[in-house]
Formats: sequence, structure tokens, C-alpha cells
Amino acid sequence: MRQIVHLTCILVLAALAGTVPAEAQRERTHLQNDGETHIVDDNGSRRLEMRLRGDVQINEAGDWITSVGPRGLFTVEEREGGTTRRVEFRPGDGGARARYSVNGRERTLDASGRAWAQRLILHAVRRSGLGAQQRVASIRGRSGVSGVLAEIARLEGDVARRAYYNALLGGDPLSTAEFGRVMDDVGRRMGSDVETRLVLTQAADRAGGGARLAALLRAAEGIDSDVETRLVLTHVSRRHRLADAASREAFFRAVGGLESDVERRLVLNAVADERLAEGPSREAFFRAVGEMDSDVERRLVLSQVMRGDAPEATVIAAIHSAGQMSSDVEKRLVLTQVPSAHLRGARVASAYRRVAEAMRSQTERRLALRRLDGSR
Repeated sequence: MRQIVHLTCILVLAALAGTVPAEAQRERTHLQNDGETHIVDDNGSRRLEMRLRGDVQINEAGDWITSVGPRGLFTVEEREGGTTRRVEFRPGDGGARARYSVNGRERTLDASGRAWAQRLILHAVRRSGLGAQQRVASIRGRSGVSGVLAEIARLEGDVARRAYYNALLGGDPLSTAEFGRVMDDVGRRMGSDVETRLVLTQAADRAGGGARLAALLRAAEGIDSDVETRLVLTHVSRRHRLADAASREAFFRAVGGLESDVERRLVLNAVADERLAEGPSREAFFRAVGEMDSDVERRLVLSQVMRGDAPEATVIAAIHSAGQMSSDVEKRLVLTQVPSAHLRGARVASAYRRVAEAMRSQTERRLALRRLDGSR
């Protein structure tokens, strides 16, 4: 199935009004289909098109194709000012065979043609991320992590940047300081929320905890989409216990940055499933619950944490949180989730009674107290 990684389309409504700015008419696509990559960059006066298929190797400078595997292909074509130039690389003896053409006629690849091809290949490499693992290993060996980050700054799209970040994260181990620098760079440089999430979810598998995980979570705060942020946070919660203060603080600060109570509830429920509403994370968890505006979403979270084997301290914290809700109906629904075994304990019963007796609605208050008195 064809996957559209990035596409900037013509603004249709503005076109109908006859007010489309020139930049809005730019076509930029990055398609992946059955192992073939197709990139187009067309600003109306100049069209660049690149196709890649199979195993293609590039040189260290990133401006020439050194080998093409069986059934592989690499082409770059430029159309500008009535002239179409194209260079095509296919498998050759011991490397790659290049064919160069101008306006459909094959030409000898002279110095001028080679310089043109090198410029376009480097552009395509920096748009596609082609050869990321090879280039990252080479650059890092020569110039360290700083050199790789400098090369990432020259790349021309988040798809390529993701490939380079992933190659860096998946290569030789990074020190804590280096990992933090990479995360800071991701948070500052990436524009696409989807691509940022893909980098951070891979990084989460290598973060460990403490300062490294905190750096990753700071990068997640730069994501605008609550959905993409939630996907990062739930991924982190499944792999890390947030056992240290630095990662707990960073995690729940990111939760607090979510504008949608629905997305916040989904994160907190995932955290509850991993038992992170208990133990050292409890205080930060319920502080995040307290920041929710929706009583319905808060009730769904509080009901989730009060499983039958929940610790008494977690149940009491959930009851106190319910007491901060505006809706007596939602308060009573939370209280109905308090496990019966806990209601026989003096501390839980006292917290329950304080919330129930503070209800303004006589009906809801009566229903809540009836359950408490019946359990005792």
C-alpha cells in the first residue's frame, strides 16, 4: 500500500478565490511504495524528481552512487527553463553504471554534467535520508556526535532527519551527555510531530532512566499534537518505571502540557495499567489528575486506579481527588468504584464519608452514604 510521508498541496479554497500565493503552489511529495522511494520537489518553475529502488550505496561525501544492487535503481531528474537533465544509476560491473541525458538524448558525462549530478544527488540524499547508517557511522568516526548533528542541520526534510537520528541512536552507545544533546536537537529541529514521535519512541528503548529519559521527555514537550505526545508518553510508560525523580518530573510535566483531557486520560490510564499511580509516582500522578477540567475524564481515570488490589494510599488519594470535582454525580460514580474491602478500613471510610457528606445533591449524598453504611 502506498504511504504518503509528506505532502504539501495547493490551497484549494484560496485557489477558488484567486488568491493562491506562489509558495502554496509548491508540490513536495515523499512517497514510499513496494520498496521504491519517489521524491518530487516542484516550485512551478523548477521540478526535481528522484527515484530509488533496491540496495544503493553512496560515497562518504553523499554526492555519488558507488554501487547498485541487483534490480536496484537510482535516478535524479531536473526540469528547468525548457531543459530536462537526468542521471540514472543501475547495476554495473564492480559498482554502478551511470547514464546521463539531456532532453532525452544520452550524453557523455563530462565534468559539467558530473558537477550537476553531484549537486542533485547530494540534494536527493539530504531529502531522502539515503545511506543514513553508512554516512552517520562515517561522520561520527571522523567528527563525533557534533559532526553528525551538523550534518543533520543540513538535511532538507524531517523524513531524512529521522533516518539520521535513528542511525545515530542505533549505532555505538552514546554517553548521557551525548544522548541529551541529541534529544535537545530533536526537540529544537524537527517540525513534523509524526516524525518527532517516531524518533522519540525509538530513543525510549535506549534511554534507560534518569537524565537520559528526562531529556527525551523534554523533547516530547515540543510536539504540538496531543495525539502524538500521548503516543510517546504511553510508549515510555510501558517501558520505564519512572523510578527516579528526574524522569517522573519530566513525564508528568509533559502530561500537564496536554490540552486535551481525553488524551491526558488515555496517558494516565496507561500509566495506571503499569501501576505507576502507586509508589513513588503516586503524588505526581494525582497532581496530573487534579489538572483535568473534565469531571467525566477525571472519573474515568480515578475508576481505573481503584482496582481491587490497589494500595490503601492510592485509594485514599483517588477519593480526595474525587472530592475536588464539581459534579456530585461524577463524585458518586467514583465512590462506587472504591473496593468493598477497603471500605472496611477506618482511613478509607473516613475519606469516603468526608467526600459524600460534602455533596450538595441530597440524592447523590444519600446513595453514596448508603453504600458506605451497608459495607460497614
